[in-house]
Amino acid sequence: MRPQSRLIPIFLVVSLLFPSQPALSADSRDATDVETLGIVVASHSATLGNGIASDGATLYNGDRLVTSPNGGLSLRSGDAMLYMSGSTQVTLHRTPSRNPVIKKSLIRADVSSGSISFSLSPDQYFLVSAHGALIGPAAPMPTLGEITILDQKAFEIRARRGPLKIVYRDDSEIIPEGKSYRVELDDSTGTTAPASIKTKQVHPAGRRRFIFLFLLGTAAIAAVGTAAGYIQSVESPDCPQPNQCSRPN
Repeated sequence: MRPQSRLIPIFLVVSLLFPSQPALSADSRDATDVETLGIVVASHSATLGNGIASDGATLYNGDRLVTSPNGGLSLRSGDAMLYMSGSTQVTLHRTPSRNPVIKKSLIRADVSSGSISFSLSPDQYFLVSAHGALIGPAAPMPTLGEITILDQKAFEIRARRGPLKIVYRDDSEIIPEGKSYRVELDDSTGTTAPASIKTKQVHPAGRRRFIFLFLLGTAAIAAVGTAAGYIQSVESPDCPQPNQCSRPN
């Protein structure tokens, strides 16, 4: 068994010991948002900037987190959780929302290499980004997902619980629950899909396309396959339905 596969359940169990932050007044919440983006819940062989990522470290805008090949790190931001497996790099940013309904600024976790597992809350204040494509819940429910970076324009994504939505430039796609896709991004001005990519659906005529999806098998995301333990390790053996007992409240 690879060392990091044994670490994954430990990171989740430890992270569950950290309850969500208590409600703050509007003034206190605004002041906190300016200063911090989250905290490191647990880490092993990981760095924060130029130093070691220690458990409980506070995360700020622009902070870069990197795990070694046998390392791992989990972080919490509000109700959102993110786990980095080995050889993964994530940079945190605070960015204004383009949705006029959402007044609060967003926290974006940019994944530039490696693999992550994440739990996102439906408020969508914390989003994951891969090569400029934003990933968040596609329905008003907590969402579990996985992403593996493949190259400069492609990544693999799996919606473990709840559907995920990918937004890139003027295009968007929905990843149904339980499905895995290879995602290729086209940053050119053309509208023709790469010859090797089979798209999930046909877009309306005249709509520019920048996201192309290729359906994968259930075991396609090998690099984060061990993250199943990250989610399932906290389930009771008496749980009547798989993947049901570990859902957050």
